[in-house]
Amino acid sequence: MFLLLSNCTLFNSNEKNFESTFKAEINDEIFDILKISSDNTIYDAVITNQGSYAYLVVFAGIIDETAFPYTERVSFALALNEDKTNYSSFSDFIQIGEFSERRIGGAFFEINGDVRISSFYPPIDDQGFITVNIETLNDGREVVFGNFEFSVVTSEPLTQYSRRVGQDTLHITNGEYRLLLDDRRME
Repeated sequence: MFLLLSNCTLFNSNEKNFESTFKAEINDEIFDILKISSDNTIYDAVITNQGSYAYLVVFAGIIDETAFPYTERVSFALALNEDKTNYSSFSDFIQIGEFSERRIGGAFFEINGDVRISSFYPPIDDQGFITVNIETLNDGREVVFGNFEFSVVTSEPLTQYSRRVGQDTLHITNGEYRLLLDDRRME
């Protein structure tokens, strides 16, 4: 018996219908875009030119269908260096012009529609990390992937709209992502 797997994507990571991954645990709770209806997730990986930097932003958000449009979002932004794969998750800023800067590092947000309810950023002593790898698929699309882990704290009092009341520190662990890269550096 002979089995021919012509045009099979079973063993091919370059398939046209790319399945994105972004998952982690937040204080031991699962945060996984694959476990949620696609209508209730938002995610992206975008790289742009910001001053002299290649600025990479990766994020995923899960929308609570029972409290639409409440969203929890895990994200990180980096000044990407083509020769580097390991980054600190510490929150900092890069200067991109005389009067303009961009935040880098890890973050967690609670959002209700277009209103930010809370913001969490890594503390100064955070030992977190973010790894970044980029590969080009056979069809020319680029994929960004890696792992991340960091803790974040809020510096503002949490309001009654926050679902994280009593959780001033969030431990984001076992983070893993694999997303198509939207490269806007040539625009």
